[in-house]
Amino acid sequence: MKKNNKKKKLMAAAAALALIAAISGTFAWITAQDQRINRAESAAVSDNSVTVKETWEPKPLVPGTEATKEVAVSNTGTASVFVRVSYEEVLKHLDKLGAEKYDASSVTGAKYTYVANDSGLNKHMPINFNGDQTYKDGFVQVPAAQITGLATPADDNAKLLVKGGKTKDPVTGVEKISYEAKMMHEYFTHADNTGKKPGDTGYDASKNKYQSMTFNISVANENSKLDAKDWNFALTSVKYGYYENGYKNTTVNWAKSSLPDEDGAATGRALIGTDGVRYSVDYDYTFGGLGYAAATDLPAVTPATVADQIPTAAGNKGVQADTNGLTKSSIRIGYSADVTDTTLLVNEKWVYNKEDGWFYYTVPVKSGETTKNLLEKLIFDSSMSTEYTNASYDLVVKMEAVQANADALTDTAGWHLGGGTTPTGDTLAIVTKLKAGI
Repeated sequence: MKKNNKKKKLMAAAAALALIAAISGTFAWITAQDQRINRAESAAVSDNSVTVKETWEPKPLVPGTEATKEVAVSNTGTASVFVRVSYEEVLKHLDKLGAEKYDASSVTGAKYTYVANDSGLNKHMPINFNGDQTYKDGFVQVPAAQITGLATPADDNAKLLVKGGKTKDPVTGVEKISYEAKMMHEYFTHADNTGKKPGDTGYDASKNKYQSMTFNISVANENSKLDAKDWNFALTSVKYGYYENGYKNTTVNWAKSSLPDEDGAATGRALIGTDGVRYSVDYDYTFGGLGYAAATDLPAVTPATVADQIPTAAGNKGVQADTNGLTKSSIRIGYSADVTDTTLLVNEKWVYNKEDGWFYYTVPVKSGETTKNLLEKLIFDSSMSTEYTNASYDLVVKMEAVQANADALTDTAGWHLGGGTTPTGDTLAIVTKLKAGI
């Protein structure tokens, strides 16, 4: 009877002190924003005593750059805990991997129609054009009355801009025509209370949005004018640039979460499948928000098993999302020197268990202590190519902690390592190491 009571007390303590925290970083080299999510919750009690400690120094994320992202775990509670960390990933990328397409406005979806906060999932999306810079470079819009070849109203808001004109040699008197022309579709125009229009001095065109276009052009009539903006032009083969089928998401869940997700459901995930706001940043990882047809399309647990993704010491390793979605490996994680493998389990190190997808800290974390760093930086390799055009990457670093008690490692109220049977392989090596540190 005493043994049973002791068992029940241990299980109750493990359940009451099981903690989970998660943080994520979004690295979108187009928007360059950071979403940092820290969460701590328990199946039985609300407790923020074990949290992810992060140092994040955002930088413009372009090929060949990196950003400091140091990740460790701190215990401010009164009890020693075991901690483990894993990942969930969301990579938003172009369905056709950056391939550009141009078609006439008669092709459905070629000419983009503006939608506020458009996710761009499963629909043609525009190839953006820097119209603001075009105005700054001295290009001037040609009035529509001076243009033939625009199939209005289908091509309304298609802008022809030119600069240059006619010059005369002062010696020979020979006239020379020299001009440049560009076209763009202005699919979003911000309100300007001053009454100024695009091209007017003082108009802020940086808030407008433009779609790239291609065309053939010839001068129909110079109208005896020197400036090209006053001439008549004839256009043919007017086409709009777009990315066919727009965007899709590739999502990955490295490890099965033992505690409920953000919505309180036992899904085996932490954030994927939910939506919310973290540090004033919205995220939507619901199946609809990710562009999936049903919740059953959300990712199953897939621990990293290839050498390129498994750290055994300091160095850069790949993630799963770009390998799965793009067949590339240009998004890299820089791991610290405090990473080891199951053949060399030493104190105060992180070790990856390819059997369940979790990184385990090899000793209990005592009250007031912080683990060594697991991550040190994120790298966008210089090999990154057009497949990553307009892409964004979210890395959710999820952490779980449980009371540093031998039974908590294998009990259903704890981490349930071994799944109800005696652990084997790498899992057994890790369990043995953790028990030895109590």
